[in-house]
Amino acid sequence: MSEAVSTTGNKKSRKDIIKDITIAFLVILLLLTFFSNTIMNFSLPEVAIQQVQEGNISPMIRGTGTVEASDPYNVKVSQERVIKSVAVTEGSHVDKGDIIYYLEDKESTELTEAESKLEEMTQTYESALFSGDIDDTSITRIRSGVTLTFDDYQAKLKAASDRYDAAKAADEAAQATIDEQSQAQSYTSAQYNYDEATPQYEDAEITYRLAQIEEQISDAQDTKDHAKDLRDKEKSGSKKYEKYNTEYWAADQMLDALNEEKSRLSIQQASNTKDVSQMTTQAGQVDSDYQREMASLQDTKNKTALELERATTERTELLTEISKEIELCNQRDDIEEQKETVEKLKAESTGGKIEAPVAGTITKLELKAGESTSADNEVAVIQVDGKDMVMSFSVTVDQAKGLKVGDIAEPQNAWYYTNFKATLKSIKADSQNPNTKKVLTFSIESPEVQNGQSVSLQIGEKSNNYDLTIPAGAVREDQNGKFILVVKSKSSPLGNRYIASRVDVEVLASDDTTAAISGSLEGDEYVITTTTSLVNSGDQVRLANNNE
Repeated sequence: MSEAVSTTGNKKSRKDIIKDITIAFLVILLLLTFFSNTIMNFSLPEVAIQQVQEGNISPMIRGTGTVEASDPYNVKVSQERVIKSVAVTEGSHVDKGDIIYYLEDKESTELTEAESKLEEMTQTYESALFSGDIDDTSITRIRSGVTLTFDDYQAKLKAASDRYDAAKAADEAAQATIDEQSQAQSYTSAQYNYDEATPQYEDAEITYRLAQIEEQISDAQDTKDHAKDLRDKEKSGSKKYEKYNTEYWAADQMLDALNEEKSRLSIQQASNTKDVSQMTTQAGQVDSDYQREMASLQDTKNKTALELERATTERTELLTEISKEIELCNQRDDIEEQKETVEKLKAESTGGKIEAPVAGTITKLELKAGESTSADNEVAVIQVDGKDMVMSFSVTVDQAKGLKVGDIAEPQNAWYYTNFKATLKSIKADSQNPNTKKVLTFSIESPEVQNGQSVSLQIGEKSNNYDLTIPAGAVREDQNGKFILVVKSKSSPLGNRYIASRVDVEVLASDDTTAAISGSLEGDEYVITTTTSLVNSGDQVRLANNNE
């Protein structure tokens, strides 16, 4: 009995079991809630925040650029010479005529080459002048420096061309007449041949027909004789007699018809023979007339062909002479130009120095002693007196809106300069970003600034104090205008929740880093400055360096 009671006492009641299950469920639920909250926090965008505060705004535009001469004078020489010494230094001021370089006393390469070229051109010209391609009159005219005008050449060529055109037309007309005469002769000859052939053809037919008639006459005569013999043997008036008598008369009539045709064809044959003889005689006479006419026409053609040949030769020779004369005149003129070049190089070679062609400041010296000048490169650069030096840098379109040409800029390191002035010269679209950028170009006036030097400027209004300032990058903009995102905190059983909230603002002023704003703000809000991903109003976010 006692054993049974002990067994029953070790078993949990139904209520205890339910209680244990409930406790376990709540623990699991609590754990899942905690971990899901932690996982969710790590999946939220992380944001950096900064409190809205009072501050100063300095809407200065700052930029750095390289100073360049707006219209530098590049000093060049036309000859290759060796530098003996340098008379000035970069930054020195020179007046027009001051010596920049001293040169070694040696004839330049350009002068030597120019003299050699002049000699070569002269030899070529003289050889062509006496080559025999032009007459003596033209040689004298060319040597004396006279050049015919194109009108003169055109007049001479027109005369030769007119003669050629007339000769060609006459020769073509003579040939056309010969061709026409030859065609007429061929046609006439063919007609006579046809007319002669026609009677001969008819004579052959008649001869053939006469042969047939002779055979037919012989047959008809035999028939007539045979019928007569048979008729004579019969009694007159009998049927056979009448039959043979009929055959006899039929054969007799046939003989009469054949003899009549034979007589007619013989007369026609004799007449045709006479006509052919007459046509042959006439054809011979006509052919002789054609031959005499053709000989006369050919004589005319020979004369026109000779004139055409002479006119062609004259025009060809004239064209060659004109071309040669023009070429020689050009060579003669080129030689005169080359002589001027030689004389100019000789003049430049004297003195042994390179002088400043304008007054100004030496901004660059390209050569030093021992180096050589070149016709293609400058030897020095002078910033001409009275000419500006300029520098440029890019700004945003919004920054450029408050500026105008003529505004004065200051150096960012003003303590470095004792005499400095920068004036805004132009505001133009940036060629690389024309829709978002502007290029500011300043005129620089300072004896302490040299070409190629880097200068940093600032331009704009003085600083002012504002109640609400935030980092400039925190200002956002969409189709509804400019706004900021502030963080609002909401408490929950599992900790604080941070929600992004939109506040529309107006930007009162800004500089490179800070913006002054106005809007529905108390002044103690925290504005979102940066995010790890896109954040919209109403999104839950996670604060940077915040473990909640």
